[in-house]
Amino acid sequence: MVRNRIIHLALAALCIGYLSAAQATQKPSTQKELATVPLYVEFNRPFVDLEFTRPDGSIRKARFWVDTGGGGFILTEPLAKELNLKLGQVFSEEGEKMALIDPPQASIGGMPLDLKDARAFVIIGAKNIMPGVNAEGLFPGHILRRYHVIFDYPGRKFTLAKPGVLKPRGVQLPSPIGSTGFPRIEATIAGETFGFLLDTGASFTMISQELLNKWANQHADWPKVTGAVGAANMGLGNMEARGLQLRIPDFQLATFKLEGIGAISRPKGTFENYMTQMMTSPIVGAIGGNVLNAFRIEIDYASGVTYLEKKASPNKYDADMVGLTVRAQPDGSYLVVAVSSRNPKEVIDAVQPKDKLIKVDKLEVTGAPLAKVIDSLRGKLQEKRTLVLERDGKSFTIVVPVVRIL
Repeated sequence: MVRNRIIHLALAALCIGYLSAAQATQKPSTQKELATVPLYVEFNRPFVDLEFTRPDGSIRKARFWVDTGGGGFILTEPLAKELNLKLGQVFSEEGEKMALIDPPQASIGGMPLDLKDARAFVIIGAKNIMPGVNAEGLFPGHILRRYHVIFDYPGRKFTLAKPGVLKPRGVQLPSPIGSTGFPRIEATIAGETFGFLLDTGASFTMISQELLNKWANQHADWPKVTGAVGAANMGLGNMEARGLQLRIPDFQLATFKLEGIGAISRPKGTFENYMTQMMTSPIVGAIGGNVLNAFRIEIDYASGVTYLEKKASPNKYDADMVGLTVRAQPDGSYLVVAVSSRNPKEVIDAVQPKDKLIKVDKLEVTGAPLAKVIDSLRGKLQEKRTLVLERDGKSFTIVVPVVRIL
């Protein structure tokens, strides 16, 4: 399941049904009240290093994906084995095997995490949290909600503090927190205000297919394309090949007016029905990293308020590239899922879905992170990229130009 859907959306529902029977063995620290650590931003997604104690007492650091929309505290099986964690009930969801565990002891920047009663799981057979994402775990919203959290994307710093320790700064934006710990914010598009999940786990903003179709029909001048490319290409396969990608010229978040924000569609009901059940009020989508990475974002979970400081501008040319939708496989290879119609004819004629992408210029694609593969396809307009692909066991090479897909 984790590798077949966006990890934070899938696990949210899972965690409602499966709770750990035991409590964490650790106790929250009474000494250290906050920790600031490096924030690693890859593919518009935030990652931090957590610290675990091995059975021999040594410290093991592990890279975790920090997801405000995540439902469970997740570890990969190799990490769980190294920490000698006992696996509990094993269950399957869409072919993915997972096991319940008692929450382990973990720290961040030397501050012990409060994981009491955390919904904790291990992904059986997985070395990474998701193909193409080199992380060994997921740090979710229902744990973050116990803290005051700062994602300083431009400054590349992450702060976790106990409630009441920090004095917030920035433009206030109400963000009521539901029982799952998911922050709800509002944005204004085309003069109308909508509810969204504030979603650090997503590399790109996602909006209901029905709503994107409506805007595309009403605003012929808004750039659009079928198929997820760039940061919208999150490794979800056929759904992304069919998705509508739209560039919104006027996107207002709190007092900030943002230009040229891209969004990718999700099937009708994903947000309006399924995710809305986990929020305080209805939502139509999730604001992802292509917007969030321009800000220092401070979430006061206890008060239900988010504070924003804009430190950069979102990149409205993030889809200047060779327009391929790709998907990482469990063995580290990459398959082409779709070829954008915005590509030159020679690309459309030469590349087919199910081709294996072997190399982009000097980058050996197999085993590379999804972020690096997507970046290798980007460039300045009309720059050339040399692609090596494989079909039916035979490799072939094409030289193709970078174009503006969206």
